[in-house]
Amino acid sequence: MSHAVKHRSSPLLFALSGLLVPVSALALLLWACDDGEVEGLTAVGDRAGEVTSPGVAVESVAGPVNAEAGAEEGEPEEADEVEVPEVAAEVTPSGLRVSPRTLIVYAAPRYGSDMRGRIDADTPFAIYGLVEGTGCAGEGWALAGAREGDGYVCLKTATVSEAAPELLPLVPEGLVVPYLYAKPRADRKGKLLAEVPRYRSRYSLMNGREPVDYLEPNRQYAFVDLRPLPGFGKIYEDADEQVVPAQDMKAEKPSEFAGRVLADVPVTEGRRAAWVVSHEALLRGEPKLKAPTLKELEFHAAIEVLPELHTGGGARWITIPDALGPGVPGYIEAGKVRWFEAGPELTGLAEGETWIDVDLQQQMLAVMVGQTPIFLTLISSGTGAKPNTSTPKGVYRIRNKLALGSMRNRPEDAQESPYHVEAVPWVQYFDGRFALHGAYWHNGFGHRKSHGCVNLAPRDARYVYSMTTPRVPAGWASSYEHAGEPGSVVRVRKGQELGEDRRTINDVELEVPLGEAVLADRRP
Repeated sequence: MSHAVKHRSSPLLFALSGLLVPVSALALLLWACDDGEVEGLTAVGDRAGEVTSPGVAVESVAGPVNAEAGAEEGEPEEADEVEVPEVAAEVTPSGLRVSPRTLIVYAAPRYGSDMRGRIDADTPFAIYGLVEGTGCAGEGWALAGAREGDGYVCLKTATVSEAAPELLPLVPEGLVVPYLYAKPRADRKGKLLAEVPRYRSRYSLMNGREPVDYLEPNRQYAFVDLRPLPGFGKIYEDADEQVVPAQDMKAEKPSEFAGRVLADVPVTEGRRAAWVVSHEALLRGEPKLKAPTLKELEFHAAIEVLPELHTGGGARWITIPDALGPGVPGYIEAGKVRWFEAGPELTGLAEGETWIDVDLQQQMLAVMVGQTPIFLTLISSGTGAKPNTSTPKGVYRIRNKLALGSMRNRPEDAQESPYHVEAVPWVQYFDGRFALHGAYWHNGFGHRKSHGCVNLAPRDARYVYSMTTPRVPAGWASSYEHAGEPGSVVRVRKGQELGEDRRTINDVELEVPLGEAVLADRRP
């Protein structure tokens, strides 16, 4: 795959590892929650980030379906209290800007006020009028969003942009994720099979220069290009134009799985939406292990099942109507299938409110509007096999959303379970280090695989991200919930078992124990 994502020129990837962002504000970005193995939604939209439905089909066996943010360098540590000016939000931007430095979006036009989001270096963004404020030279403060409460940004390092802002992360045509991902080849114990050098540029490699460093084991790296280099084989190139030989790298193949938008593919009355989650899914004409196999279903095939389970014949069975022909049901072992089962009614919702319902028992996620599901898909939650790797039950709100974020093991897990994944896309934190996010390193959706986060296939993660609040405006790398825009509700349950209701509106910086937050390594 040559020049797959080479259209990128801005260093989006490593701006996310904390450049110019204070630790207290960044702490939520880089928690250790996932495996390093860590509506159906959306087809890849255009570069502006359009999210569309892929029209996922149901397997024919289903039958017919009717920081506190600190001051930036050179900014005053404290400022006099400033009353937030009332600015009428405009429907269209008053201008476009871009800055060579990472910018913080503040709740008020003064440094040290609550953080609303972040805009990375060299990323165009819109402004909606200039406002009075303190501590900002040059063009001064501007309203950073179209609605009151979206926040304010200091324009002292910004210049006029000719490019329009785009929803982040950008997804290149032909891919379902923002980057090409690969890791150094290793044995089953994680020991590298060969050292992989990293060079400052293609020309350094070609001219025999020494490498700047060597890639780490148990780490997923994000690249913008894979190309042949005459005399050197294929090479990966990252956003900083550094290159590594591809011969000792293992390329990740992100899952193409996508869930089911119920408006596009409604569920037949009296049936349940379901997916096959076994690579050996045998369909029989009777609910007995001794009955002959009449058909085999593909892994992740979308099907519909009846709600009743049957026990006997050496297993528990679930019925797939019309699986063997019109009016002829088929039977499959229940453990080979995941199906949607509605949870208890959730109270405290506004009329028509969109929220997320996660069922750890069935390893499924539903996007809900009120009490009605509009989208269903498979997830991978925490394994629970080691301490602190279970996904916590409860009712939460999304605190913080990031277009991209790095995740790595906590220091205490470095020996037993080391991992580090770069540029994890569509991240939504709902409880401390626990988040919904895309996972590009496995295709085991429907099975527990993470260190506690809720893994989604890339298409699904992108779609769910687009459906929740707080919104992340075009050009922004992240956003935080606040009283004017509370984060969407996320309920995590195990079947009908519920956890504590911990819904709150986070209008101040979260107090995050620094001992539990792990920042990504900063690149040279």
